[in-house]
This record gives sequence, C-alpha cells and structure tokens, in this order.
Amino acid sequence: MWPSGPSHGLTRSGSGLETSDEQLVAAWRQAGDRGALDELAVRHLTTVRRMIHSMILNDAAADDLAQDVLLRAFRSLDGFQGRSKFTTWLYRIAMNTVHDALDRRRRSPIDDRAEVPRDAAMRDAGVGAEVERDECDGAVGRALHALPPKLRAAIVLVAIEGLDPAAAAVIEGCTRATIYWRLHEARKRLAHALREQMEP
Repeated sequence: MWPSGPSHGLTRSGSGLETSDEQLVAAWRQAGDRGALDELAVRHLTTVRRMIHSMILNDAAADDLAQDVLLRAFRSLDGFQGRSKFTTWLYRIAMNTVHDALDRRRRSPIDDRAEVPRDAAMRDAGVGAEVERDECDGAVGRALHALPPKLRAAIVLVAIEGLDPAAAAVIEGCTRATIYWRLHEARKRLAHALREQMEP
C-alpha cells in the first residue's frame, strides 16, 4: 500500500519518548524506512477518515478517500518542508481531496448519496433515548450536509476536530478572519436548519 522500502520498525526515539511525526518523515527520507510510514498511517488514519466522513457523510466514500489521502501524502513527502506541523500539512491534503470530491459530486448529482438519515430505521428497531439520540444525530447530519463545503469545512475543522482557527486557516488556504466568518455563518445556518427540523 505504501511506497516500498525497508522497514526498521522505527517508532520510538533513543530516549524512550515517542518519535515525532517530523522524525518519522526524516526516517523515510533518509533511509526509506517503511516502518516510519506505517507508524504515520496508524497515528493519523482514524482522524483523517473521521474528518473526511464529517465532510461527505458517506462511509464507503470516506474509507476510499482516507486511503487516497494517505497515499497522496506519502508519495509527496519530499514536498513537506516543515514550515507547518506535519498534521497541518496532512489535513490540508485531506481537505483539498474532499473539496475535489465534492466538486465532482456537484457536477454529477446522481452520485450524491450522503448517508445522513438513519432515524427511520432506528424508529423501527427501538424506542426511547437511543432513538431520540439518533434522530438528533440525523438532524445534525442533514443540517451539516446542507452547508456549502467551505462553511462545512470550518465547522468540521474547528468545532468537531478542535483545531485552532489559525491552523484551520492554513489547511483551508485562507485568512484567520475568513475562518472566523465561515464559522459564524455556518453556526447561524446550522441553528436555523435545526430549528426548522425540530419544530413540531
């Protein structure tokens, strides 16, 4: 799956502390250590996949895109200059990949199969708090899916993933002020959509 090279099992530094992402990148560049790529994948696949799923709301597509993001990143490691954290660089690749996928969806709307509403099936499966929670999740998912991708990205990066707005701005290739505006606008639209869905 990853670029070929010897595996030396590099996961920890000589001091016993966990090797940084940047040290793993250096290990790959200097010695072709496949173990370094494996460690980077283990560390970041779950977050990258979760971030992508929050953007596209489709399990199968999120799985495929997460794998694609890691492959793109690992094939482009020579382009990582260390001017930002490795995670910021990786998440930018992830969000660029997602924006490209969403652009393709808009051009081919028949392929837009976001897996948002699960609440109908859950109503048949049970009652009570679990159903209410799933109905709420479904409402949030529908409201999130209705946001334009750039507004959705701001919410995903800052509110869901907990990134600093400055990092989100680097990832999205915009200013911090733009991220703050997108967050404000996204929250306003989400609140409006949720009020409409929740009204009896």
